[in-house]
Amino acid sequence: MRRGRFAVLLVLSMALAGCLGPSTASWGTDNGEIDVQFSSELTTVTSGLGSESTKITDLQAVGCASGTGDLGTNYSTTVSFTGYLAASQFYSSHSETAGASGLDMGVTTSVAIERMTFQMAKDVVEGEGSRIDVKNWDMPLLPETGAGSVDLDEIDQDSDSRWYILGLIPTTENIHDGMTSLDEWHQAVIINGYLVQMNSSGNTQGYYNNFQSAEEDCSLETGSNNNERVYVFVTSIELNGATITSNGESDEEWVHGDVAFIGRTGYILFFLAFGVGGGVGAFILSKMFIHQGATSTMKTLLGKSGMDAIKQVKKDVKSAKSSGLTSPTERKEEARKHASKNQPQSSKKSPSEPALAGFDLDSVLSSGPSMGSTTEFGSKGSSVVETIESQEMERGITEQSSVTSVPMQSSSVPRQTRSSVTSSGPPMQQKEHYTSAPPTSKKSSGPPKKKSVRKRKSAPPQVEQVHEQVHEQVHEEVQPEPQKETRKKFEEPEEDFSDFSF
Repeated sequence: MRRGRFAVLLVLSMALAGCLGPSTASWGTDNGEIDVQFSSELTTVTSGLGSESTKITDLQAVGCASGTGDLGTNYSTTVSFTGYLAASQFYSSHSETAGASGLDMGVTTSVAIERMTFQMAKDVVEGEGSRIDVKNWDMPLLPETGAGSVDLDEIDQDSDSRWYILGLIPTTENIHDGMTSLDEWHQAVIINGYLVQMNSSGNTQGYYNNFQSAEEDCSLETGSNNNERVYVFVTSIELNGATITSNGESDEEWVHGDVAFIGRTGYILFFLAFGVGGGVGAFILSKMFIHQGATSTMKTLLGKSGMDAIKQVKKDVKSAKSSGLTSPTERKEEARKHASKNQPQSSKKSPSEPALAGFDLDSVLSSGPSMGSTTEFGSKGSSVVETIESQEMERGITEQSSVTSVPMQSSSVPRQTRSSVTSSGPPMQQKEHYTSAPPTSKKSSGPPKKKSVRKRKSAPPQVEQVHEQVHEQVHEEVQPEPQKETRKKFEEPEEDFSDFSF
């Protein structure tokens, strides 16, 4: 897991390479900003890098006389500082408690350059050049260094190397932005600019003094102590293959985020080709390895016959899909979608529509005679109507059940018959639940079988009358054609249901 995170961070760092820079001051007149109004006659520096905004005026640029190397405010040729960049320091603010004052507030970058020709600086092998261990660099011209190949605090006339310690003051915004290129140490560099003279400076360190001199090519000499510490109004910077100018219009102008040799465009193409493309390729390759491992494990577990069966199933599935067949899962999904589409339509049901399709309860009730009010049983959706006739029939049956029935002996040949009990009251009507199914036609159940009964010596007149009526009705219902008995049940009186609508 840690290796994976490290790889991701490494890739992201490649994407940010050349886009990050040191923290430095901004260009302007507000707090944390610096502004320089430069001219060969008079220069003004406005700095917001201290606790309060500071404005330094009456600054004069000291140039060089080309061919002689003379220095003075009346010369226009810039002074050059050429060599091997060993260390640098950027400032977003200055500490007054550490001793920063005066023109220190106008310095945005300090550099330590070992003096040598530009070609010699380019030929220095990485790792073999001078290395400086910076401990503290609060004062732009007085860095505190420690262990390293060179200790700047100990440079004197007996040293083998010669050094420039420069406090750089940008003359334009483009120069200020281009100074971030000096964040890369151990490279060849040429800084062109003017020394600074101030009428009230006297012999203050950093300002131009009469004992300072330059070569005929206007390269400043390091003096007898082999180190020169001065302020510089920077007008241009030359790097290996790039240039930073005051107006930013050079054909080889260095731009923040530029990459050596291949440039910004080449770096972007390189990152897309090898960064993103390599990541995608590594993902595809790892996926292939995983797939091969899973296939090998499956072959070991299932064997050749199992693998052949799986291949055949895949072929069958492809052929079924090509022929238009659908899987049970797809059919269920389509059914769900279809049901969800039709559900709102089915819920919109007319309130006048009956609960049972094809059944008109009003027409049935209106077709038969009614002697009074009715009683309904059940819910609103499905109900049974009990009329006055059915109520009277129920009372008649109750009365008959209270009287002991006396069976009578029939003189006819015993035969399977169907008996029906009647009373002097109105015909009995059976309660029914109305359903949407059509009424089934009643088939003749055949001649009812006579029951053998025995007489009793005495019975009430009412009971005898009931038995006589039962006996007469049994003889009337005897059919000449006997049929097989289906089941024994009470005969229901036939009624006219011609108006029953389905």
